[in-house]
Amino acid sequence: MSHQLFVNAPLSRLPQALDLFADLGVGPEIYTPAPDLQRYDDSDAAMHLAERLRDLQLPCTMHGPFIDLSPGGFDPRVVEATNLRFRQALKLAKELQPRVVVFHSGYDRWKYALNMSMWLENSRRFWEPLVEEAEKIDAYIAVENIFETSPIGLKMLMDAVDSPRFGCCFDIGHWNLFGTVDLNEWLSLLGDRIISFHLHDNRGSFDDHLVPGDGLIDFATFKRDMEILKIKPRAFTFEPHNPADVARGVAWFREVYGL
Repeated sequence: MSHQLFVNAPLSRLPQALDLFADLGVGPEIYTPAPDLQRYDDSDAAMHLAERLRDLQLPCTMHGPFIDLSPGGFDPRVVEATNLRFRQALKLAKELQPRVVVFHSGYDRWKYALNMSMWLENSRRFWEPLVEEAEKIDAYIAVENIFETSPIGLKMLMDAVDSPRFGCCFDIGHWNLFGTVDLNEWLSLLGDRIISFHLHDNRGSFDDHLVPGDGLIDFATFKRDMEILKIKPRAFTFEPHNPADVARGVAWFREVYGL
C-alpha cells in the first residue's frame, strides 16, 4: 500500500471539497459529527457518496464524532450514546471503505482524577465489541491522543484490546500542547501500533492546526524518528482548520515528505 496524504473535511462540506482534493491528488479524511451522521444514516446517501469517491478515484479515511462522548465513561447513559454514535460511524464506513476510522479515547487525567485503571477497564469493555464490528467490515480503528501527557494509557489500551485492527492515531499537534514525554519516547513506545498520523502545527498555547512551519513543532526531528523506528502508518492526514491553508499545506507535504 502506497503512502498517500489525506486532508480533513467535515461530512457536511465534503461535496464542495472533493473537486479540490481530486485536483490536488489527496484523499479526504471525512469528519462525521453527530448531526451529519444523523443525515447520512441512510443507505442511499452513503452509497451516493461512495460512488462519488470512486468516480474521482479518491481513497478516504474517517474521523468519528467526539464532542460530548466518552468511550471509557462512568455514566452508562453517556457510554450508550457514545456506542450509538460510533456504530453509526462504522455503518457509514461499511459503504465508504476508509483506510482508517479515527476515534478519541476520551481520557482526561483531571476528569478521571488520575484513576486510569477504572478508565482502562471501562474502555476495554467498550472497544472490544466495536473492534469485532470493524473486523467484519474490513476497517481499522485508530484511537487518537488528545489530552494525554504520556503514551502509557494508550499503550495499555492497545495491549488490553490486542487486535491488529485496533491501533493509535498519533496527533503531533496535541502532543506539542499536552505531552510531557519526549517525542521519540512516544513514537518508540507506541511503535507499530501507530496506524495513522495527524499532522499540523501550533505555537504551544492553542490548538491552532497550522501548516507545518507556521508554528513551533520540529517536523524534521519527527520525520527522522519515524524513519529510524520504521513506523509505516496506513494514513498521513493534514488537519488545517483554515480551508485557505489546504493547497499550501499539501505543497509542503509534497516537498518535505514526498506524499
